[in-house]
Amino acid sequence: MTEQSTSSATEDVAPEVTLEATPAKERVDKEESVEFLKEMQEKAGQISETEMEEENLVNEFFNSLLKILKPFSKTLEISVSSLPESYSEQISKAHLHLTGQLVLVYRNGKVEILNLADKENHDLLVEITGEIMAKLKSIIDSYKSEAEKRVKFLMPITRELQKVAKVFSEE
Repeated sequence: MTEQSTSSATEDVAPEVTLEATPAKERVDKEESVEFLKEMQEKAGQISETEMEEENLVNEFFNSLLKILKPFSKTLEISVSSLPESYSEQISKAHLHLTGQLVLVYRNGKVEILNLADKENHDLLVEITGEIMAKLKSIIDSYKSEAEKRVKFLMPITRELQKVAKVFSEE
């Protein structure tokens, strides 16, 4: 008896099947179809332009990164927490090479190299860009601080040496 009441309740809830995707009075005519095709072509062209711009920006991103970091180091350590969750659970270490390769070291010892300049990895690049910018700032701040310490140390010594040199050049 309970089976009968369960099945009738299910039948009452099931949606009615529609055989036509577009009601008869809203069917698309030939002119509208041509307009849809024109819109699709225009949007396809816009997609192509956007993808070309994205490719150029990614290439310029890594060219600039290479120029900035070349004097400092060969790789940037990327914190695992900045990676998407699908990676962060499996990865023990991540390093970004200046040319755009992300080296992932898995917990099981496996190593994977992803080229972030490849289109299929652009989303991952976007995910870790904040981490990259923070590392760049830290590296540049540290370098600036070290350079300022050297200048501060050398300035009085150089002035004194100039005074001594002036004494010897007057003779």
